[in-house]
Amino acid sequence: MPRKKKSKRGFKLIAFKAYYDTDQDILDWWEGIEEGERSDEMRDLIREQLGVRRQPKRGEIIDLPDLMEVRRDTLWIKDALNEMPAYLERVIQDVAANIQPVAVGQYQSRASPVEAQTDDPALTDAETQRRTRRMKRATW
Repeated sequence: MPRKKKSKRGFKLIAFKAYYDTDQDILDWWEGIEEGERSDEMRDLIREQLGVRRQPKRGEIIDLPDLMEVRRDTLWIKDALNEMPAYLERVIQDVAANIQPVAVGQYQSRASPVEAQTDDPALTDAETQRRTRRMKRATW
């Protein structure tokens, strides 16, 4: 199926001449505007001279206080996430530097040893064997 062509906006080209000898100030201003922004700049100037309120440009950020707060928060979160790896690396290095080495098979002594209290009774030999058989039959 042929696609419908997107209709283009109609326009009228408005042009004028600027002379190097008498209009150098205008030419300098024109060259100072980034290409692609020149038409918008001219429209803004003409509307300003006519006293017509400027229309917001497409893709322009709307100046709403709540939207600006969301933008600031989003940028803060982005910066925090970008700094996270370096921060975690510093924390890990600090922890590694402050840990005292312990020999294998040796435990650090605690001031008050905590006894493990469980409500579950230990498995009987029969239950242990039954579980072992079930594990062997299980397919993963």
